[in-house]
Amino acid sequence: VWVVPLALLAALPVPAHAHLVNSGLGPFYNGTLHLLLSPGDLLAVLAVGLLAGQSGKASARGAAIVLPLVWGAAALDGPALGTVADLGWLQVALLTLLGVLVAAGIRVSALGLASLAALTGLIHGLENAGALAASGSLAVAGTAVAVLILTLLTAALAVSLRAAWTRIALRVGGSWIAAVGMLMLGWLLKGTS
Repeated sequence: VWVVPLALLAALPVPAHAHLVNSGLGPFYNGTLHLLLSPGDLLAVLAVGLLAGQSGKASARGAAIVLPLVWGAAALDGPALGTVADLGWLQVALLTLLGVLVAAGIRVSALGLASLAALTGLIHGLENAGALAASGSLAVAGTAVAVLILTLLTAALAVSLRAAWTRIALRVGGSWIAAVGMLMLGWLLKGTS
């Protein structure tokens, strides 16, 4: 008896939000949730944070500053730059590279890591520029703050790991990120054939 009304209720159309999440909490939190609900962006931030923490405190500080600043600037300036080519291939390649660096246990210099963080921020900021800029600068600020906090927390966790088994777990996390990057590469290749 109650199944029919539930089925009818489930069949009612509701508004769909294709890219930017509309939380009802305002544009700042919409931007924050955008990062947390975009798997590719979230993995990129985690990968930079893990690599930063693995590379030491100085590298981690630089990456934590550069990544959100470049991400936010690219998201704000993206519409002014006009149409940017599809950056999917570059995102996937960079994600895979970051994962491989973490999995291999490589410590990157502060300058090298800042460059990788800047490239990550630029690519992801430009890729999300249309959706974020359409919601205003508060949405961009929300995303940049979420990138900052997540990078700081991930890097701090990675820096604090001392036991051998925890360092191995960090490297396993990097291998999973690299594996996700390779899976995404396969999907991109399948889509082009």
